Amino acid sequence: MINTFTTDIIPANEQQRLEALHRYRLLGTYAEKSFKSIAKLVSEIFKTSIAMISLVDAEVVHFGSNVGMESTTGSRGESFCSLTILKDEVHVVENALENPVVASNPFVCGDFGLRFYAGAPLVTHDGFMIGTVCLVDTQSRKFNNHDRTVLEGLATVVMEQIELRLENLQNSEKQVEVNDQLLQSNDKLTASEQRFQYILDTMAEGVGIIDQTGQMVYANNMAQQILGLTHSEIKDRTFDDPRWQNLRIDGSPLPPEEHPMAVMMRTGLSLFDQEIGVQPPDKERFYVSINAAPIIEKGTGKITGGIGTFMDVTNRRRILQQKDEFINVVSHELKTPVTSLKAAMQVLNRMKDNPRQEVFSKMLAQSNTSLNKLSGLINDLLDSNRISLGQLQLKKTRFSIADLVNDCCSHVRTAGTHEIILQGDIQQEVTADESQIDQVIVNLVNNAVKYAPDSKTIEIGIEHLGQEAKISVKDNGPGIPVDQIPRLFDRYYRADYSSIQFSGLGLGLYISSEIIKKHGGRIGVDSAPGKGSSFWFTLPLR
Repeated sequence: MINTFTTDIIPANEQQRLEALHRYRLLGTYAEKSFKSIAKLVSEIFKTSIAMISLVDAEVVHFGSNVGMESTTGSRGESFCSLTILKDEVHVVENALENPVVASNPFVCGDFGLRFYAGAPLVTHDGFMIGTVCLVDTQSRKFNNHDRTVLEGLATVVMEQIELRLENLQNSEKQVEVNDQLLQSNDKLTASEQRFQYILDTMAEGVGIIDQTGQMVYANNMAQQILGLTHSEIKDRTFDDPRWQNLRIDGSPLPPEEHPMAVMMRTGLSLFDQEIGVQPPDKERFYVSINAAPIIEKGTGKITGGIGTFMDVTNRRRILQQKDEFINVVSHELKTPVTSLKAAMQVLNRMKDNPRQEVFSKMLAQSNTSLNKLSGLINDLLDSNRISLGQLQLKKTRFSIADLVNDCCSHVRTAGTHEIILQGDIQQEVTADESQIDQVIVNLVNNAVKYAPDSKTIEIGIEHLGQEAKISVKDNGPGIPVDQIPRLFDRYYRADYSSIQFSGLGLGLYISSEIIKKHGGRIGVDSAPGKGSSFWFTLPLR
């Protein structure tokens, strides 16, 4: 091995250091290459095309986990990593041409043109430096204390993984009586992997890094997508920049000092799931949930910046609002039939000793109507709960769709307000849960009666489409606004037609949708304002 540096690259404890390296059993194994995701993260954070996790052997440096290098080994006498393992600190060469120790190195004065190097040593639990987490650039650059802290932290994560892997290997080689220790080690390894996976997962969401002044210095692709800004636009702003309006959940302006990143920087404490609203100047308001953690300089304890991860929770906020509205709707919808039933029973109680037939019949009919409505509401709630718990069961039989339609729509024909027109392939049979399909058709027909009272005809069509049967319920009512169609089958959603709010829990179409999905079919609606609506679903014929 030829030393191309002007200083000795062999530490005094070299033999013990090599023994420490070899005890981890990493060289030439899959584990050596398993840290490539961290190399990618280093490359992404520091915006360099070359990054690696290296292991320094007697004469060879191994870097199977790397970004930007075709080879996976190099001579120790030429590798800058040989210098990094001499001291337990981040080793930085900001301009190799001006550094006499490395200026004659072939990577510096040769075609490669190395100008910048930064490496953090991988330090074992007993103090031996066996390798590095490092980055290389062909342009000279500055590397501040914040950068050193981040790189050192990543080296700690890698070494933790290596230590836990060794512990796992040692435990697996022990006898059966130490299986409990092996399980604990596996749990530790799994927990560590999950922590690191969480870092990668947040990279797939939104990640932003700020400096001491609150200036944005980094934002990943998902952060740019959520905020609707380019990376350069984000770096031109602070987290509380007035060019985006931060809001409390209630819609009032969020003071800069209450922003989660400001609280974290002021207190030095990590914050989790802090929800705020963001109002761009020319876009729809959205909500984000923020996790914030300080970047603390080792040794001094000084906060040098902060990392914020965030995700768009606009849909979650909408669901919570729908649930609140749903509770109010349930209270109102249940109260109406209960009040009516109570009134009818009070009248019947007062006239029990001297009943009048016409009043008695009217109150009894009113009671039955209230009980039926109450029963329907309770059944909808129970069905919704069974669906949520995955307890919707199917009891399939073979039956005629036309016969089912005639039976389940008899109440509409009896009322005489609408004409039911059955058309299409009336001989079609399917294998399905007859009672549940009955429930779906009744719901669609009742909706046509409710939302299109002036449409005196309701057309029910049956079609044979290849491997499935299609059933449609069409009315000639006012139609459905385009912006409401995507949410019609959502749980708790209640349609608003021409600013008229109809009664009901907003569960009928959701339950119908889940029943059809459970059968392996599809459900949808074709509608346009002023042109009526056609709700349809399919059932597989196989």
